[in-house]
Amino acid sequence: MIDVALIAPVRAYRDALAATIAADSEFRIVVHAPSFADAVSSIVPHFPRVALLDFSVADFLVVLRSVRRTAPTTVLVGMGIEPCREHSELVVRAAEAGLAGFLDADQPIEDVVGAMRLALRGESSCSPRAASLLLAAMQRQPVAPIGGDAPPATAALTPREALVAELIASGLTNRQIASRLVVEESTVKTHVHSILTKLGVAHRTDVMLAATEHAGSWRS
Repeated sequence: MIDVALIAPVRAYRDALAATIAADSEFRIVVHAPSFADAVSSIVPHFPRVALLDFSVADFLVVLRSVRRTAPTTVLVGMGIEPCREHSELVVRAAEAGLAGFLDADQPIEDVVGAMRLALRGESSCSPRAASLLLAAMQRQPVAPIGGDAPPATAALTPREALVAELIASGLTNRQIASRLVVEESTVKTHVHSILTKLGVAHRTDVMLAATEHAGSWRS
């Protein structure tokens, strides 16, 4: 079974979501808490495959990054996104921090299980609202000019940079990539800077989008 951590401040919602997940034989709830502080002692021994984080959790980004540090292999899915300015800004910053799935507050509770399955396959579950916010953020970034006969930007990546780019696209942090490749974190940072420059983008989320567009073309 796939272990799931559930962090949501509202008990009634948390209980309803836990019951929905428990009804699926593929998943089981191993962490059930209103905050990261309450969840951390349970996360460490279980290292769940998936963590569900409610956007209404206090200090959402701090919690998101804390879960990534505590359980670096855990796939992160955010839920309960409200149509407000605060959550709109959080969506973009959460994507940069490694959130793999986005669920609006008005989506059916059953959609959560589907979002977890997509995230575990390396695919992103993204509501139309979240997709629009991420696209708008991407369009605000400067785009490098492309000559008429110039090769795609991804062709300029070295094999090592292509590998790092793929790991970024899978949601890994610099520290996790360094551990995976057995190199110093400073080396990974150098690769990341070079990748962003060559792709003409400013953020890690843009690399994730480029990975979808140029899947399989980064390796020579």
